[in-house]
Amino acid sequence: MLWNRKINLLDSSEIIEKEKEYIKKEKSSQDGDDIWGMGISGGGIRSASVGLGVMQALVVAPGKSLLSKIDYLSTVSGGGYIGSALTWFLHKGLPDGRRAGTDPDNFPLGQIGSGARSEPERNLILDFIRQHGNYLLPGQGLNVLSLLGVTIRSMFISLLVYLSLLTAIMCTLTYFTFFQSYPFGKYLGLNLPTFPLLIWLTITAVIFLIVVSLIYSIRTYVNMGSQRRYKNQIIGQKFLGKTWKFILVSCLLGSLVYISSLLPDILGKIIAGTSISIGTILGFFQYKITVNEGSSKRGGLPTAAIYIAAFALNYGLLLSAFMLREYFLDPFTFFILIIVTILLSVFVNLNFVGLHRMYRDRLMETFLPNAKSVIDNKWHAATDANDALLENMCDQSRRPYHLINTNIVLVDSPTAKFRGRGGDSFLLSKLFCGSDATSYKPTNEYMKRGSTGISLATAMAISGAAVNPHTGSAGRGPTRNALVSALLGILNLRLGFWAQNTKSKKIIATPPNFLKPGLNGDLLGGNLSENKDDIQLTDGGHFENLALYELIRRKAKVIIISDAGADVNYQFGDLANAIEKVRVDFGVKIRFDKKYNLNKLLPCSSTDDKLSTEKFQLSEHGFAVADIDYLDKEKTEGKLIYLKSTLTSGLPVDIYGYKSKHPDFPNQTTANQFFNEEQFEAYRELGYQLTWQMLNSEICQKILGIKEK
Repeated sequence: MLWNRKINLLDSSEIIEKEKEYIKKEKSSQDGDDIWGMGISGGGIRSASVGLGVMQALVVAPGKSLLSKIDYLSTVSGGGYIGSALTWFLHKGLPDGRRAGTDPDNFPLGQIGSGARSEPERNLILDFIRQHGNYLLPGQGLNVLSLLGVTIRSMFISLLVYLSLLTAIMCTLTYFTFFQSYPFGKYLGLNLPTFPLLIWLTITAVIFLIVVSLIYSIRTYVNMGSQRRYKNQIIGQKFLGKTWKFILVSCLLGSLVYISSLLPDILGKIIAGTSISIGTILGFFQYKITVNEGSSKRGGLPTAAIYIAAFALNYGLLLSAFMLREYFLDPFTFFILIIVTILLSVFVNLNFVGLHRMYRDRLMETFLPNAKSVIDNKWHAATDANDALLENMCDQSRRPYHLINTNIVLVDSPTAKFRGRGGDSFLLSKLFCGSDATSYKPTNEYMKRGSTGISLATAMAISGAAVNPHTGSAGRGPTRNALVSALLGILNLRLGFWAQNTKSKKIIATPPNFLKPGLNGDLLGGNLSENKDDIQLTDGGHFENLALYELIRRKAKVIIISDAGADVNYQFGDLANAIEKVRVDFGVKIRFDKKYNLNKLLPCSSTDDKLSTEKFQLSEHGFAVADIDYLDKEKTEGKLIYLKSTLTSGLPVDIYGYKSKHPDFPNQTTANQFFNEEQFEAYRELGYQLTWQMLNSEICQKILGIKEK
């Protein structure tokens, strides 16, 4: 792709070249030219805790801090919490005013005594994050009721907007007599029932389809050119789809007349309201299920019930709007309804009235706090990070250069690959933002129309936006269904962020509202593509949950991955998804070592004490090693060190003790984002210990160039 002078777009090869130039200015001659990368997976606060332990162990690696050799830090979802914390404090410095770094004496997230036992020295930042693992409920008025209040407010406003809009539509249909019954059979001299106009339109459409189908069948006998027949078939197939859509919508709207007439007026309103309530309650269950995606536990409702909930909510809204229209048929009340609908629909900002902003603020206050919060070890508003732009990060320390992985929702993309996956990897970083689908744009020019730009806090929250319509883990799941997405959209249960398309040529960008892109994007469909001015960014785990994809794109020589995603049955789903995507997109092959392979990560694979192995389900190793074959002209090769949250022999007693009390450790549900000190420490220490074992293995010492003292 050529440089676009008007909107300054680049492709992935151009931005990688510029990134490497930026990073190279801080590399020493001892580091060499090879690119090293580290990825921290998704998994909420659990993944953040494990990732912290992994980084702490790399800092005190035998010989020299290995974290100081990392060129790229790639994070996704929960891994972005702790990755963003490191980026923030490398930018801001330590609480005592010293410059932060990646060496043992200045690492901001905990100075650790060298050795197998993690014994952190007194560290204010580590203490603060550890004591505020329950980040959604920090206290001081921000409690369960405030969390519930924001959720209810978001749902109420969204329901009110769409109910008002539907009522206005019902009034309009009534004015044009679509709900009025007509005895058309009488006009035709036939003894036919009296139907509403909508039902007559449905019957007419069905008869028309029958006639057209008969004509088409007869025409197949007529000899015509192959190309002409082929083009006519495509036109006919599209026409059939649109006609059936019209029939279903007309039938659904026409049924409202019969449903409402079968019930007394007050009872009908109660049923309509109950239908909405059922949909709302089940929507909460769907919220919980979606957050817990990736866990093998199947608590909550089955998939079929989710679809029932979606239909109950949608039909309940239609029925309520149909019955409410009676009160707005007067011209004056109808005018008031239109004014209210326009005000609520247009003059809002969806990024501020939903759950995204609350989620972003709570994450920011815990992982990007002000110095006062850290020193006092108390919650305070994070005013510094609130305005800290992503373009200003990675300045004091250019390494590790932070890659924040998100997903751009592309369920309506004209490109089959993006449409099938439901999205594409959308990068947020200091220098560039964008994706293959939309091209890349300099970060200091992105989101500047109507905004100051994108902040580190917003980027971190987007990367962890697990709950969103039209998305699912690795692009799969019930939330990809149109009905379920409509349920989440109508309830405004979303953590995603409406952003400007990097290739948009709009001079002035209007804030995202309930009509555009809310209505035409989420509810009506057909507008979530790379060609629209408004794009929806969500959890990077909706595309790839290990943060491996972008490191492979950059042909890193050494890659260390911390995988703390919920995987109770150790099916390695996130790893399989990442390997499949890099093979398809980059032609890269990843092959695991015969000795240090995935089988050794499985519970009960340990050959040590049989009793302990069975009791604690111990694995032989906590890491696996793989060769990376980039299959390019230069025959580039690399090594992947894959750390997996599992229990091995030789761990501290307190980890086994925590396992005894919590059998699902280290794969406790991702829905639990309310960690206390004990839980946080169990995962952090596990990450440290598994990494320390890896650093002391002969194969990894050879890969990492570790020389024993």
